Amino acid sequence: MKLYGTLNLLFAALYAWVGFGIAPGRSHAFNLVLGLVCGLLAVAGVGLLARTRWARPVAIAASGLLLLFAAAVITLLVMSSAYLRGIYGTLGQGMAAICLAVAALVLEAFALLPLFQLRFLLGRTRA
Repeated sequence: MKLYGTLNLLFAALYAWVGFGIAPGRSHAFNLVLGLVCGLLAVAGVGLLARTRWARPVAIAASGLLLLFAAAVITLLVMSSAYLRGIYGTLGQGMAAICLAVAALVLEAFALLPLFQLRFLLGRTRA
């Protein structure tokens, strides 16, 4: 529990730093969902570290929301890649490759933690 609590806090801070500081989005909906994900991860991290009763359901909800967020971003990046490749020809092939590389990075950065955490939290029943 301590490992995932610490990881939740670290990733919440990382997502907030990257999403709001380094590469802020222009979409209010994206920023709202990113803020919600960061907030849920932080609350789940504190709860898991404190071993509270509500920590497990909040961590499951945060992981599920983060997986949905990652799936939506990856889907939009793949759609953008297909559009760029189809519209811009040779130049679009290079831009499409960059979009797919970013989609792979999103998979690595946003989807692996919640997948492993859900496996841990749902694998065994906790008292």
